[in-house]
Amino acid sequence: MRLTETRRAAAEQHPLLQRPYRFRLLSILLAANTLNFVDRAILSAVVEPMRLELGMSDSQIGLLQGLAFAVTYAVIGIPVGRLAERHNRLRIVALCVIFFSIATGLCGLATGFFQLFVLRILVGAGEGGFMAPASSVVADHYPANRRASALSIILLGMPLGFFFGSLLGGMIAQTYGWRMAFLAMATPGLVIAGLLIFALREPPRGLAEGGKAGQTAAAPPALATVLRHLFGKPAFRHLLAGAVLCTCGANAIGQFQFVYLLRVYQLELSQAGLISGTISLLSLGIGMLLGGGGTDWLERRDRRWYLWVPAGGALIGAGFFALGFLVNQLVLAVPLIIAGGICLFLYFAPAYALVQNIAGVTMRASAVAIFGVFTGLLGAGLGPTIAGLASDRIARSLFAGSDYGAQCRAGPAPEPGGLLDLACQDAAATGMRGTLIAMTLFFIWGALHFLLASRTIDAALGRREPGSSTTP
Repeated sequence: MRLTETRRAAAEQHPLLQRPYRFRLLSILLAANTLNFVDRAILSAVVEPMRLELGMSDSQIGLLQGLAFAVTYAVIGIPVGRLAERHNRLRIVALCVIFFSIATGLCGLATGFFQLFVLRILVGAGEGGFMAPASSVVADHYPANRRASALSIILLGMPLGFFFGSLLGGMIAQTYGWRMAFLAMATPGLVIAGLLIFALREPPRGLAEGGKAGQTAAAPPALATVLRHLFGKPAFRHLLAGAVLCTCGANAIGQFQFVYLLRVYQLELSQAGLISGTISLLSLGIGMLLGGGGTDWLERRDRRWYLWVPAGGALIGAGFFALGFLVNQLVLAVPLIIAGGICLFLYFAPAYALVQNIAGVTMRASAVAIFGVFTGLLGAGLGPTIAGLASDRIARSLFAGSDYGAQCRAGPAPEPGGLLDLACQDAAATGMRGTLIAMTLFFIWGALHFLLASRTIDAALGRREPGSSTTP
């Protein structure tokens, strides 16, 4: 133990562990992750004018926001994670940023559902390569008991991205059309990619634990070995299940929140963009910072806080979300939805930190990639898809006509303000409201798995000496 402390003390003198450099590292990775989520939020911000122009249903929109994006987003994580165990991780991140930025811009040229579906697959392929190498780099700069806090800074890209994506997407779409909103997002990625390559340096593996430049790193274990290591621990299995369920509900709400505001409160695109972006910024931002910093502080007393906090947040958040979607006054709904998001997203940073700590130095990127496959496919993929299907089904059951799909989706546009138009609007709004309320059940289910994971977390992380940090 004394030798380990000596190595860590020596490592802290390394230039890449000095505060100014670590600030630069976190700032650039935060910018890259922000752009990652800006590109996702753009689709939600322009979905109504795009749906009306191209004649798409909520089910198709759910596929674009869910499976089309999430399948490649999730699957690409494993090969990229394996590459990141052996090659320069910052260059991998830079290439991914360039790829998803170009693919997002091309969405503005699409003329139908199939083209958009293919392009969203390409966007997912680019964005899926970010988290595994980026979180591995962060782990090399921070000890185990500070990783949740450091990762929470990077993860702020989610609320910032949704805020700017919703705000700018709504404003650009209202003024210049929905296609220009996509095209405008292609350029910033090139700038951020340049910063990743020229302003940062690839760290030695395990630097925060005493790894040195030029030191021969242990060969990364085979993928089968990583899978056995992770899934052999009950704590990891329940952590993964809880994260998948919370991601499923969160993505369904997040992707259709903009549409909900438009339909239920009949706002303009710019107004809905500002409100939706503000909800995302405050709820996700505060939730992630509290979840990361708070659990790092609480785990000094008991490591189970890494899971107790997410469990409590998911349960309380479900109640706030349900109330927010039930009320009919915007001035009440917005703070309730924000409160729900703050509570729910307490889980995000602790979950990624625990995956890093359970995995260890030689399999961090692979572990995050595996984690991302499940949260991406079953969470981000199925969540919006289920929500879109459910919304259409509820709307059809409530529509005061013979065929909701033919008369309100694919057929000629109803006369504005006419009885058919009002019936279509009411069915669409009610379908979306009922769907988003139902999605909160996933949070309750996820909380139960977090509690089950807390029962075996000590065994998963190994024995800790009194007064020491969590063993990485």
